[in-house]
Amino acid sequence: MNFIPARGFVLETRNFAETDKIVQLYTVQLGRVKAIVKGVRKPKSKLASAIDLFTESSFSLHKKPSADLYVLTQAKVLNGHSDLKKDFKTITALQILADLLVQSLHDTEPHPEVYSLLGETLGALKEKGDEPESILTAFGLKFLDLLGYPLELNQCVECETILRGKKAILIPHRGGALCEDCCPSGPTRLRVKQVDLEVLKKLRSLPMEKAHVIKMKPLFSRNLLLTLLEYVERTIEKKLRAVEYYLKVMPVED
Repeated sequence: MNFIPARGFVLETRNFAETDKIVQLYTVQLGRVKAIVKGVRKPKSKLASAIDLFTESSFSLHKKPSADLYVLTQAKVLNGHSDLKKDFKTITALQILADLLVQSLHDTEPHPEVYSLLGETLGALKEKGDEPESILTAFGLKFLDLLGYPLELNQCVECETILRGKKAILIPHRGGALCEDCCPSGPTRLRVKQVDLEVLKKLRSLPMEKAHVIKMKPLFSRNLLLTLLEYVERTIEKKLRAVEYYLKVMPVED
């Protein structure tokens, strides 16, 4: 039996049978994969600590040619990111990150650049976890670029008019912003003002560790994040399940 070494993060877990779990991993070598971890729910399991959300570990995996799931047999924790799991605000931010990755990435397609971006994002959340929404928005913008869906924010994608001083609507199937002349109507959430465009451009250009330097009022930051997440949902044509829960447990003051 050939064992495959892989380094990765845990994105999702769910109980299976009496003592097992099925996990979604995001790895450098294999991309996003599903694996079964047998016996991990037993009290003395040595693998339990390695399959916590966004714990980074080195894994040993194997899979039969006819099987749908890998089998995770060994794991060594490299970074538990325990600091991110002490605060409810950062825990909910991690859930948004995980949902973005699970819904957007195809199985077994490695994206080393996305893996690096994820590591940088976790580092930024560790340093500035009290301002997660600007970090999540910056991640989403850079993530779209790496997936091959760059978001045009400088000019109208239809008439190529520079959007300076203008309102616009973000249209996923067109690849970015359309001016109001070219698209007079559209989803309310995807309507953006000039200040929104400027902040989005700035967040995309900054390294992840600097995303927090852009100071925004809580309601503005929340609305900008929700605009980007809806754009992502329409781009990948999938619903981000974590958003509804995030809004419920993380209210924002006007």
